[in-house]
Amino acid sequence: SAMPRVLLLLIAAVIALGAADDARARAKAELAEVSKEALRLSRAFNLIHELAAPTVVSIHTREQYRLINRWELREEVREVEVGEGSGFLFASDDKASYVLTNAHVVAQTNGKQEFIRGAKGQPVAYDKIAVVTNDNRSYDAELVGLDLQTDLAVLRIPVGKRPTVEWANSDQARVGDWVVAEGFPFGKGYSATSGIISATDRSTGIYSGVRGFESFIQTDAAINPGNSGGPLFNLEGKVVGVNANIISPTGVNAGLGFAIPANLARRVAEDLMDDGKVTRPMVGVEIKELSTDDALAMGVPGLHTLQIRSVVPGSPAESGGVRPGDVLLAIDTLSIQSWQQFRARIASARIGDNLEFSLWREGKEVKATIATVASDQLAVKVGERLRQGAHLGEFGLLLGDDDDKPGLAVLHVQPESLADQAGISAGDRILHERVLGALHKLTDLDALAERKEVILQVLKNGRSVWVRLRR
Repeated sequence: SAMPRVLLLLIAAVIALGAADDARARAKAELAEVSKEALRLSRAFNLIHELAAPTVVSIHTREQYRLINRWELREEVREVEVGEGSGFLFASDDKASYVLTNAHVVAQTNGKQEFIRGAKGQPVAYDKIAVVTNDNRSYDAELVGLDLQTDLAVLRIPVGKRPTVEWANSDQARVGDWVVAEGFPFGKGYSATSGIISATDRSTGIYSGVRGFESFIQTDAAINPGNSGGPLFNLEGKVVGVNANIISPTGVNAGLGFAIPANLARRVAEDLMDDGKVTRPMVGVEIKELSTDDALAMGVPGLHTLQIRSVVPGSPAESGGVRPGDVLLAIDTLSIQSWQQFRARIASARIGDNLEFSLWREGKEVKATIATVASDQLAVKVGERLRQGAHLGEFGLLLGDDDDKPGLAVLHVQPESLADQAGISAGDRILHERVLGALHKLTDLDALAERKEVILQVLKNGRSVWVRLRR
């Protein structure tokens, strides 16, 4: 009959509702359990904000214009706000605090984002720079120094004992690490955005006009106009990068933000704070890039294609045992896979730091310890070494003599020279010239100065070969 069927349907509906309620209850209980872990991550972001907010500042730049008031016959000075960006406090003492930001925030650029130069070629800073701290106090800032090649600048504000950031080791940054970008996008006030590190060792070409250092950390944390110069924090609440630029077809965040690695930024910031300028460390090598096929043929492990083309005579690289033809694998613990990454790693070092180079040589890995020097120190060392040698300039050779070894030592080979093309390298020895005979001392080279052709016996890696050089 109809009545039992209605009862059965009602019973089934009640059972279904009960099952749905049970499923919701189970989902709610499981969510409460699972969300504990998610809430821990949220709490990490909360704590990063609490630590970071007092250190992050907004930067406002103004230009002054002089106008003639024709009615009152007097000159008027007016100020117009022309830009804004972000920065952060990285050092503070009893009297002053120091802010790191991007050079393009405080120095004038044109429509092509190129720095405007003064009469002597120097970058032109804006007339007035103001720093606003998180307690909404504004300070007139003094430009301590800027470095165009890293797009970084340091400001000083007349207030001391401020909280400052901690620096992370950006060499340890890995793809997938959580990061938090902080700053003042679009002038809408302090903001924090989160994401991950999408890539490391990225080059965008944005600094190519000034031979800049591009080994960026790429992130999908939202970075927009106004974020420039702000910090990129890791989950330890330490600065892993300085937000610098974006790639976007619209000019706003498209998930491609780029930050200057903290190790490079810290080195530049401290130099600018101490001296108002940056002293570049050098090691004294010239680099060339191998093709992947050539690297594979040499048995080089991984994706390493940077080969030492030549070693500057008298340089730390020479005294450290680096040889032309070596392939660079790593510096300290950082795997080196690009020219920009190599330049940025050297620029991150301090003068006098000992860097351990891992090199691929003749089928095996070797180590070389190199102490960095300043460029002017390198010039002195090179000058001393050059004065010890004699040139066969038309052939691209610098030779020196050692009393305890036969022949003459090859100190340096000029890139693209006849000697370079013939495969002669620094560290080889020249034993004989076919016409002249055995070479014992540098004065023996006088007889070769006007020769159009020389045939040299070269000792290379324990093997003797004859090489003809003709000009």
